[in-house]
Amino acid sequence: METESMNATSLKLTENSLVFMRETVKWAKFLAICSFVGLGLMVLVGVVFLFLSVSAPGPAEMKISTSAVGIFYILIAVLYFFPAIYLYRFAIASAEAINTLNDDTLEEGLENLKSLFRFTGILMIIVLSLYAVGFILAIVLSLIKM
Repeated sequence: METESMNATSLKLTENSLVFMRETVKWAKFLAICSFVGLGLMVLVGVVFLFLSVSAPGPAEMKISTSAVGIFYILIAVLYFFPAIYLYRFAIASAEAINTLNDDTLEEGLENLKSLFRFTGILMIIVLSLYAVGFILAIVLSLIKM
């Protein structure tokens, strides 16, 4: 991977910076673990909905909507897995970098943090675009019905 040329060849972290990094790493690891627990619950709920759609008696429309909810939960869990793994990798690599004062490991942690923000940013652009399309569609449909 190419890196951009910078004026400074090294960066020193002050003692306060290390304290802040240690605390950041603790919170990042906590949030990552909570995310994995949430992912597990989402997959479990999705599987339960899929099981209910197959085994529960009722009209076909109800079974289709129940299975759609189950598939939706599983797809959201798959999508949410990537930010969780990037956050976890950031926490693990950064903790190791702080403990060993290893620049390469810190770089690995920061690369995962960059990937987390890039993924989240792209996802935010997609969601905001869908909101904009929905908003415009709602306006157009309301004008047509008038």
